[in-house]
Amino acid sequence: MPPRPDTESVLGRLIAFDTTSSESNLPLVDYLSDLLDRPGVEIRRYGDETKQNLLVRIGPPCEACRGLMLCGHTDTVPAGDAWSSDPFALTDGGDRWLGRGTCDMKGFLALAAECALDVDPEDLAAPLVLLFTYDEEIGSLGARDLCEAFEDPAELPRATVVGEPTQLRAVRAHKGHLRAAVVFEGVSAHSGYPHRGANAIEAAGCGITALAALARELAAERPAGGELFPEVPYEALNLGRIEGGEAVNVVPAHCRLEIGIRLLPGSDPERLLERVRETLEGLGLETPWRLELGRLSPPLETAAESR
Repeated sequence: MPPRPDTESVLGRLIAFDTTSSESNLPLVDYLSDLLDRPGVEIRRYGDETKQNLLVRIGPPCEACRGLMLCGHTDTVPAGDAWSSDPFALTDGGDRWLGRGTCDMKGFLALAAECALDVDPEDLAAPLVLLFTYDEEIGSLGARDLCEAFEDPAELPRATVVGEPTQLRAVRAHKGHLRAAVVFEGVSAHSGYPHRGANAIEAAGCGITALAALARELAAERPAGGELFPEVPYEALNLGRIEGGEAVNVVPAHCRLEIGIRLLPGSDPERLLERVRETLEGLGLETPWRLELGRLSPPLETAAESR
């Protein structure tokens, strides 16, 4: 058998896989499956030809939800270009490791893999389970798909450590994320004859100004649940992405503005969408527009007294 790799080596391999949410995570899942596969280990993969969740059970089957589960996600946000080192190569930064995902959260995946490699399946009275999902960064899509596909939740331990970087503090609440888009539909024309068209980008500009004002209104409010998030104790609206136009000499017929709203526990997504809709309707735009609902990641809260 090849020698057991140390945690640094495993982390280096994980960092080298570009698992930005827009990319496939299968090479990373293949690597971990091969690394952890041995007698007494059951490996299951859930998903399709581009994205998969990985579930690894070590030891006996779960009975009465006993055992321990180590849970994390395989994807990362885009690396961007502000790096002092290669984001896809593990680099020693002196007091820290540098690389896309070292903290969130391939470092945890490497530690979980180390636990799995260290334990003897025959020594376990209850199972150790590793559960690694895909596309957490864009709405916990893998976790949602797993919930729909998994045969029997009783097969999984109730005791679970989710390895998000929380400075080793238990986190009992998390904001949700409501994604939506405003699509403005103008009329195309040559820029030499602008009166023959309707500029969708100009209409979107009015919408941006109004929604930025709504974001400031929300920032000044203090709804219930905000006290759990003292740094940002409100429902935060972000104007995140805009796309429109074909060429500089063409009146743009289309413009799409994507927004996100961070939800507090107890937030009403429909109420917030209605506020967005009312804000845009109040502009009296002649250019038609529509509001499209995107993915919804619900907020989470566990009672402080919960066992």
